[in-house]
Amino acid sequence: MRPTLPLLLMTVLQGLSGGLMISFGVLWWLVPSALPTLDILLWSAFLIAAIGGVASLFHMHKPKAGRYILRRLRTSWLSREALTTGIYVPALGVLVILPHLVPKIPLEYYGLGIVFTGVLGLVAMYVTAMLYATIPAMRSWHTRLTVIAMMLVGIVSGMAVAEGILAVAHVPGAGGRDFHIALLVGIAVLAGIKWMQYRHFLEARQSLRTATGTGMPAAPYRLIDSGTTKLPYRTQTQVGPELAPRRRQMLYVMMGLTLIVVPMALQIFPLQPAELGIRWTSAAIVMVCGAFVERWLFFADVTHSSRVWFGDELKRASSVSSNRVSPDFVRRFRHQDGL
Repeated sequence: MRPTLPLLLMTVLQGLSGGLMISFGVLWWLVPSALPTLDILLWSAFLIAAIGGVASLFHMHKPKAGRYILRRLRTSWLSREALTTGIYVPALGVLVILPHLVPKIPLEYYGLGIVFTGVLGLVAMYVTAMLYATIPAMRSWHTRLTVIAMMLVGIVSGMAVAEGILAVAHVPGAGGRDFHIALLVGIAVLAGIKWMQYRHFLEARQSLRTATGTGMPAAPYRLIDSGTTKLPYRTQTQVGPELAPRRRQMLYVMMGLTLIVVPMALQIFPLQPAELGIRWTSAAIVMVCGAFVERWLFFADVTHSSRVWFGDELKRASSVSSNRVSPDFVRRFRHQDGL
């Protein structure tokens, strides 16, 4: 699949905003007295989510048809994504401006708003991941690993960005040792999940052969577009050209370095207080870059079941056909010629 910039911005920034929102709630729970200084995380989560929402408008093929997007909530994960994201972003905006509108709002009510908005963020991330995990034809995506990996990338990158923002803002002790350890554990778990997902992508790519078929489960399917009104399906975005092996290898190494290895190293070595701010900020920047590389590979390296029909392996001679003329064919034409 050919990744587009609006699609990358929409999916990466939505997860990053959700991770920031979760980090904001966790840090507020760990250090309630730091709530006034943590507002920068809330504003960052809202601005990032707003940018992702605007990017989604440019991803639409026909913007005028957007008014129909909520008509299939019962069956379409795309409609559910539009609904959950459409609720999450305004709710986050209300949470941002609420203290300015009601300065003396009770802290317990504000805490409920934080929890509610954080849950909305998690739900939006889950629905977006399910949009890809429930496509049987995309053999690389049709697994639970898709949901786990997409949500984990958003949460862990959001935690790293939260630490970096607090370091730049010079908020002393807002993160704490517990939050830092949770971030390191999250990066380690993410490394394991991405390795499992890489193996699944490899298996999906190798399993599509004419001898084994498309790999799709037996089920009734219906033809939505016969191909007569569009360009050939091979040229559509769902079935992009396969990555060259060397390029794929280089990109996966780059993803591992930027998403896992370098952020982990910057978080651990060394631990002198004077260098923590620079290292945490650098780790956040590198991890965000790694999230974009990870998402680009997620779309570009996907294996579609229809690839089995488009010359991805050598042609073999039929075992049942021959060059001999069929006797029935000769007999029929002789009869027509009066022979």
